[in-house]
Amino acid sequence: KGTRLLKPGMDAVHATVLDLIWDNAEITGKHPLVKARFVKTSDWEPEPVLAEECERAYDALEPLRNTELAKVPPSFEPLSSKDSRAKVCTMGQYICTLLRSSLNVSRRQEEKHLIDAVLLMGGNIRGGTDYPQGSYFSLEALEAEIKSDEVVAVVPMPGWLLAEGIQATHRGEPIPGWMQYDNGVVEDFTQNPPVVMQVRGRPLNPDRVYRVATKVSDLTNGQSPPLTEFYSKHPELLPPKGAYVNIQAELMSYFARNLWRRIWDHLSRELDAECDAEPMDTSQVECNGEGESLGCNPELRLDQLDRDNDGKISVKEMQKALAEFAGLSVDDRELSLAKFVHEYADQTGNGEVTLEDLEVFCEEMQRADTIHERDLWRRAFEKSPEIVQAPSILDDDF
Repeated sequence: KGTRLLKPGMDAVHATVLDLIWDNAEITGKHPLVKARFVKTSDWEPEPVLAEECERAYDALEPLRNTELAKVPPSFEPLSSKDSRAKVCTMGQYICTLLRSSLNVSRRQEEKHLIDAVLLMGGNIRGGTDYPQGSYFSLEALEAEIKSDEVVAVVPMPGWLLAEGIQATHRGEPIPGWMQYDNGVVEDFTQNPPVVMQVRGRPLNPDRVYRVATKVSDLTNGQSPPLTEFYSKHPELLPPKGAYVNIQAELMSYFARNLWRRIWDHLSRELDAECDAEPMDTSQVECNGEGESLGCNPELRLDQLDRDNDGKISVKEMQKALAEFAGLSVDDRELSLAKFVHEYADQTGNGEVTLEDLEVFCEEMQRADTIHERDLWRRAFEKSPEIVQAPSILDDDF
């Protein structure tokens, strides 16, 4: 009659107690009576040796936990990845929205080439965690939620298929394919099953072909029959593997770009403050009559970042800049984020961040003289409708 899977969850909050009972130990070949129930692990006292071992194991995660990647916007709070296979959770929306913004901003897409939506099946959001109100998105959270080898690619998707593909996963029992999406996608939950009404915050056009970033393997894994049927018939629409983008690497690069710009803006404010504080004839900064610095001043920026005065900004110096100038929570035992920011600041690609890189970045900023270009630097999220929370078909305990 098939196999039943008992899955109490990945967070060890619950466990499965499974009883296999035979009426008579002497009789062979007879099926046992099977009983199963979910219980809370907190109802038992921890075994001291195992508890100490678990504590030691979690200590290794502390540097990741203490490495802040971004503040969580209020529209995604309370941030949660629980029940990602039974509802659209805020963590799923947050990660999809970050991906959409990153793919659009990093490639400086023209309007016709923008990514319209990001879709990820719920099984890809793996943390199963309720995050505290007001918490930041940490490196630990990123690694807990998304596997390091997960990749996405951009596919053309007709509007009618996008709507039907999502709807097919939002009916019935929880499934790994329960579709998560970015905050530009809006469903009408007054209908059963829910109906997709908007993409990128605009009314859905069934006849339009949208550019959708998603896991290519999810399009044909059978979790969403409309998607599987369509892309099985049209494999020519699927991108080659060379066009795939690693999710973790893409998001880390996105955070690095934003944080380098935050450091840059902080240094700009310091240069303006020096114009206000020092007489114009004694200040190292060239100032205008309104107390604002003139020019980019790459030499002075380097002086602020290069703590040991060796003419280069090291990864450790970038780590200090993240804490001091970007206001991030960092842990000196974990330099992954600082390495990504350092790599982004290395505009010349020679593995070092020097005055030449800051001069290149100054030129880049001066070229960003249109409203569109400035928005690409400053925009973390496109404006979109207020997020509507999807109801869960699960109860609170499981």
